[in-house]
Amino acid sequence: MIRAGIVLLSRHGVAAIERVRDGRTYHVLPGGQVEEGESLAEAARRETHEELGVLVKIRGLVAVVNFGTSTQHYFLAESIGGEFGAGDGPEMGSTAESEAGSYRAVWLPVGDLLGRDLKPKPVASMLDSAPDPAWLLDGWLESPVVFDEV
Repeated sequence: MIRAGIVLLSRHGVAAIERVRDGRTYHVLPGGQVEEGESLAEAARRETHEELGVLVKIRGLVAVVNFGTSTQHYFLAESIGGEFGAGDGPEMGSTAESEAGSYRAVWLPVGDLLGRDLKPKPVASMLDSAPDPAWLLDGWLESPVVFDEV
């Protein structure tokens, strides 16, 4: 499966989706499956709007995460409109008790990404430990990093 997502930074932190499922709370970077005929960047923009309610400009690919049979592509994004938290994708109305679990747009403070169980862990770990995540991501734009997550 091919997925596309974003890394969106603001003064509030890193945009994430809080998931509550099977009694566990964890966070994921916004994104989802690439649909037929859609480019990776188009999928990342669409999924961001569906999940966060935000329109974004894609600045470039920063990370590729190989996880089992899934390849996940993450793009550095810049907010250009919309309302954070107003995502209306089909998964956004689900409850924690549902089979899919709940989805909620949140900002996570940089420096607490690992404590909040942000996935994918390799990207969270690099962002969490960077003195300035924006500088780190600019470097990744020049040469996207590739992680194999176990």
